[in-house]
Amino acid sequence: MRKLRFLFLTLLLGTLTLSPAFAAAKKKPVPPVIQGPVIASVTATSITINEGKTAKTLAITQFTEINVNGIRATAADLKPGMNVNVTLGTDSTKAVRINATGK
Repeated sequence: MRKLRFLFLTLLLGTLTLSPAFAAAKKKPVPPVIQGPVIASVTATSITINEGKTAKTLAITQFTEINVNGIRATAADLKPGMNVNVTLGTDSTKAVRINATGK
């Protein structure tokens, strides 16, 4: 009788420990959402960009190359809220190239 009881308890405990309900759930970590620079405002001669909590205003000259969604554009085509990638030249206050995507 003791052997039967011992066998039953061993099987019961073995089943419980191997059950997925009692196993530790391994959750995949969620990667953080990285928000790139976004256009805050645009005029004919300047663009203001927000990156996180930092805002930076850059000059737009006649030599600034502007592309919106991969198509050549003008400063008037840039809209607030668009994601933007700006290339600076030797003068860090002037944009040499602006690539915007979005709306």
